[in-house]
This record gives sequence, structure tokens and C-alpha cells, in this order.
Amino acid sequence: SSDVLARLGGDEFGLLLPDCNVESARFIATRIISAVNDYHFIWEGRVHRVGASAGITLIDDNNHQAAEVMSQADIACYASKNGGRGRVTVYEPQQAAAHSERAAMSLDEQWRMIKENQLMMMAHGVASPRIPEARNLWLISLKLWSCEGEIIDEQTFRRSFSDPALSHALDRRVFHEFFQLAAKAVASKGISIALPLSVAGLSSATLVNDLLEQLDNSPLPPRLLHLIIPAEAIFDHAESVQKLRLAGCRIVLSQVGRDLQIFNSLKANMADYLLLDGELCANVQGNLMDEMLITIIQGHAQRLGMKTIAGPVVLPLVMDTLSGIGVDLIYGEVIADAQPLDLLVNSSYFAIN
Repeated sequence: SSDVLARLGGDEFGLLLPDCNVESARFIATRIISAVNDYHFIWEGRVHRVGASAGITLIDDNNHQAAEVMSQADIACYASKNGGRGRVTVYEPQQAAAHSERAAMSLDEQWRMIKENQLMMMAHGVASPRIPEARNLWLISLKLWSCEGEIIDEQTFRRSFSDPALSHALDRRVFHEFFQLAAKAVASKGISIALPLSVAGLSSATLVNDLLEQLDNSPLPPRLLHLIIPAEAIFDHAESVQKLRLAGCRIVLSQVGRDLQIFNSLKANMADYLLLDGELCANVQGNLMDEMLITIIQGHAQRLGMKTIAGPVVLPLVMDTLSGIGVDLIYGEVIADAQPLDLLVNSSYFAIN
């Protein structure tokens, strides 16, 4: 009778279990998650189910700060989601180290990775879910090598930054290497490339001007260069975004997900594409809430004259569901395996764009 269940926001809930040990909490959480995952219902002639995962942390005399407890539960829940549908994970201190590279990586090492270590641009093919063979846009993600030889993905590396100058420097290196090593071949093949541009980079007038100067001095038509920027940056840095669009670049707004407030202010001339959060479409084939959210986003995109991009998509069933919703473009294994950009531009593949 003393247990407390509360909605934290969106589709997240918190459960307090007083006088309960870890194993009992795991047993209770497993039963709840199993009940949720086993629940099926029919809507518009299709069978749907709601997926759930859980993270557990112990509150005691040595661990009772609200912010710390919430952070631990969030890390454990992230580990559950990362492991697949229906998992229950108990927080362990080593998870925090895995969740944040900051604890193990010094500022000097981060700078050294950006300036000196190997950087690989990975190309992810994008196509219509209705014509998955037709690919002429490639999203670029980054892989970096630590000084110990460990491969770190771009998002994990960027999340570890304590200084915005690091993001700015990484952007600068990416653009320099792209224009020096790949732009000519990309132009010859006629394929469109979408490169990441951080908020820190977008806020730098010098970096934006340097980017446009490199573009102007390259054989690459501006319409083939797409820039991926976080959706929340579109309003604070509207002048820089508009400058890039006026130069002919295409703008891809990323991290479009459960927060629909962005559509209250987004205007038709601000961007060209909306890149949906990956977790939003991961299980859309059986999750009515995610399907409804994507349908709403698709409606806003059509109203604004923008195209939607969803992924990564692994299952053909997910591709079919997104196609039925009307999503314009998808990426992931169902379209093409990710490959190094230099391998792509040196292959015999050509596009008509």
C-alpha cells in the first residue's frame, strides 16, 4: 500500500518500492514488464503491442540524493533499452563509466583525438521505403579512434565534451577532410552527402563562412551538400541556417521526436528534411504510440513542405509500416549497409541527382 507509481513525462514512469531489496524489486519489475509486453490489441485491423523496459537502483543511507538516484535509474534503463525489448537492468557503477566517456577521457586526449587521430566518415544510404533500391542521399556519421585504439562513435564522443570548442574543432576537421579528400569524387558521382554540423559550429560565423568558402572553391554543387543540425538550434541560429540555405545547401533537422513543440514555431523556409529520432521507429510496427507520433510528424512535414527521414531500419516489417504512414525516406540495413565514405566514392556506383 506504500508503493508509489508516477508518470515522469512522455512514456516514462517511476515506481518507488519502500522496504524492498534489489532481488524483490527485480522480480516485481520483471512481472510488470512482462505484463506490458504481453499485452496485444487490435487497431484498424492490425495487431499492436506496447513495449517496455526498466532500470532499477537501490535507495539507502548512502544513496539518497534525488538527482543521483534518477540518473542511476536512467542509466540502468538506457542499458535495458540498448539490450533489447523487455529487459530489466539493475544499476551498477560501471554502467556510468560506459554511459559517459568523460570519466575516462581527459580534455587533452579529446583534443588529441580531434587533431591527430584517425577519423572515419561512415555513409548510410537513404532511399524511399517504396523504392529502396534508389539511393542518392547518404547520411554521414563519424567513427573516431582513441589513443588506446578503441573505436568511439560520434554521438558518444560528442556527449563527453565539456568544452563547446571541441565540437567546433571536430566540425572544422570533418569539413576540411571532406572537401580535401571526397568532394571532387562526390561531385563526379552526383550523390548527395549529409554532414553533421554541431550547435557550436553553427554558432560560429567564422566556421560557417569557412565552410561556404570551401564549398565555393570546390567542384561540388551546393545542392548536393546537406547539413545535419540539431532541431533545437534552428531558432537560436536562424541567421546562419538561412545563410547556408541561400548558398544552396540543404538543411536536415535531427533529433525530431517526442517533443512536438518545435512545430509551433517551425516555418516552411527553415529546413528541407526532418530526421526522426532512431528510437521512435525502432519498434513502430507494433507500438501504436510511436506510430501515432510519426504520423503526426509526417503531417507537419507535409504541411511545411519538408521530407521525413527515419531510421535506422533493420526489419522489412518496419520499412512497410513507415511506408504506410507516408514517411518519405529511410536508412538502415534494410536499405544498405553503412560503408566508409572513401569506399563509396571510389566504387563504380553512380547516381542521377
